[in-house]
Amino acid sequence: MRPMPDTGRQAAMLANRVGKTFRVLQPLFERRGVGAYRLYDRDIPEVRAVIDWYEGHLVVAEYERQQTAADPGWLAAMGQAVAGALQVPPERVHLKRRRTRPAQGPRYPRPATNKQSRLIVREGPLRFWVDLDGHLDTGLFADHRETRARLRGEAHGSTFLNLFGYTGSFTCAAGLGGARSTVTVDTSQTYLRWTQHNLELNGLWGPQHELVRADVRDFLQRGARAQRRFDLCVLDPPSFSSREGSPGFDVQRDQRALIEGTLALLKPGGALYFSTNHQRFEPRLDQLRAAELREITAETVPLDYRNRRAHRCFRIVA
Repeated sequence: MRPMPDTGRQAAMLANRVGKTFRVLQPLFERRGVGAYRLYDRDIPEVRAVIDWYEGHLVVAEYERQQTAADPGWLAAMGQAVAGALQVPPERVHLKRRRTRPAQGPRYPRPATNKQSRLIVREGPLRFWVDLDGHLDTGLFADHRETRARLRGEAHGSTFLNLFGYTGSFTCAAGLGGARSTVTVDTSQTYLRWTQHNLELNGLWGPQHELVRADVRDFLQRGARAQRRFDLCVLDPPSFSSREGSPGFDVQRDQRALIEGTLALLKPGGALYFSTNHQRFEPRLDQLRAAELREITAETVPLDYRNRRAHRCFRIVA
């Protein structure tokens, strides 16, 4: 028989912790014009959840385990407690479950909801569309806030390549920083449309921004044959990927070939930002043909992420 969680006590602890964190972070981020940030990241060992703030909305995601599975109301209780502490109305609370090792079914099941939860969030001078319920992720990885700021500072006059582009937040950062042209590559037409909407939102959309629906590995091969060259690139692949008609991808196994293929498209002196959120990632980059290779994770994981390995990030110069 599964042990029942002490839901009431855990909810009270969580509400107290998140309330204190919000009182510290909210004024800091408001001064910077940032409306999306992390409030809680499994700080209390027995409360396995992450909580993110999106312009007055709360996304409460449970990392499902046996104890919480024994109480179907556990996640709702956590959401209600945090909403009460921050005075957020119930319709602005968005609940999600993440399965760590599912026996069957998706690891991140799509939420069953009819909520209309598409909204605009601020990130300094940038603006992004997010969807808090309709997709597995919201469309914005806030842990790369500082990485985007770095790109914006380096992008002026550059040709920029965004591989595994997702919803184009890096492309928007480069565009706002003055990139001369950008190419965003992703296999999903939905995410490429989302990229266009984000570019439009920031007043950037135009023919200088190319959206390419392709497998990144195919794009790199075609780019090498066509001798395409870029000044600046972001390579932020998923940890794992399997898609019908394409070979599977594992960042731990395939990192070297992917990075070497990307560096081949950079001009001498061009900079590659390589990042992964694989929690057990081990870089295998010895003797890589590069002018410079430096891990910059400590500089790119923002202060609101208690998990300082929310991602790993490397700056590699061709």
